[in-house]
Amino acid sequence: MTEEYKTLWLAAIDGPIPEEEARIYWNVKEDPTPVLDAALRRADYLYVGSWGDRHESEGLQSGRCPAVRIFDWLFFKGTVDRYQALLLDEELLSRLMELSQPRPGDLPTGDVPPTGFDAFLRHNAGRYLLPEEAPPA
Repeated sequence: MTEEYKTLWLAAIDGPIPEEEARIYWNVKEDPTPVLDAALRRADYLYVGSWGDRHESEGLQSGRCPAVRIFDWLFFKGTVDRYQALLLDEELLSRLMELSQPRPGDLPTGDVPPTGFDAFLRHNAGRYLLPEEAPPA
C-alpha cells in the first residue's frame, strides 16, 4: 500500500477575508465563500512541499518535514482567537523562514526544497497567506 501525500502551496491574497468565510475555509465546509474564492483566483502561489502521515506529529511545529510544520503553524494561527487569513508581516515572515529550515529528525519526502521561498514571502509582504492543496484550475 502506498502512502498518500498531502501537498502545500502558499496562496498570497490581496486582503483580509470575512471571518465567516475564514471559518468555512478552516473547517473545510462546502458553504459558499465568494470573497475568498475571488481572492484565491487572483492570488500568487508557491509550492512548498508535501508530506505523508509519517511526517505528522501531535505537537505544534514538530512535524518531521518543513511543509507540515508550516501548514500546522498557519492552521494554528488562522484558527486561534478568530478565524482569519494571516497578514504576512515581518514576524510571520521570520517564523515561516524558521519553520522552513530542515531539522535533524526530518524524514525524506521526495520533494526538492522549494526555490524562491524567501523571495516569495518578501514579494508578498503586506498580503495575507493561506495554505492550499493546489492553485485553482
